[in-house]
Amino acid sequence: MALLTGDEIIEIATRLEESGEAFYNAAAERATGAEVKALFEDLAVQELYHRRAFQQMGRDVVEVALSPEQWDQFQAYTEALLRNSFYAKPENALNRAATARDEREALRAALDFEKEAILFFQELESVVRGPGQQTVERIIQEEKQHIQRLSSMLAAA
Repeated sequence: MALLTGDEIIEIATRLEESGEAFYNAAAERATGAEVKALFEDLAVQELYHRRAFQQMGRDVVEVALSPEQWDQFQAYTEALLRNSFYAKPENALNRAATARDEREALRAALDFEKEAILFFQELESVVRGPGQQTVERIIQEEKQHIQRLSSMLAAA
């Protein structure tokens, strides 16, 4: 079992949350409906809280139950997931928000983001041990709530 600083793991998680925050802020600015705007604003704040939680984890030592070879595979998987995502960088997320034709498209894009985030965080949860694992588990549950809220808003739109 390798004992690593959280920097390598946390950088990826932080980047994902930063991109989500950028998307939600940009989508909120473009939203015309008060309820959709409020939802996007709230989700942006929650992404900021998630980013801060991951940054706090990064200050500590994170125990990872992987051999060096498994660690390389984990990194390759997560990089591929993020590389294929329009949320890999905040500027990609901003572009996605700017090109959404309407609120329904922005809501669908947000749902896609949350699903990708959960995939990544579930992968992260499977390798992190110790107190960091509880943080990841909590964030997964919050991301699932985001999906529920976005789905409800999309159904009502």
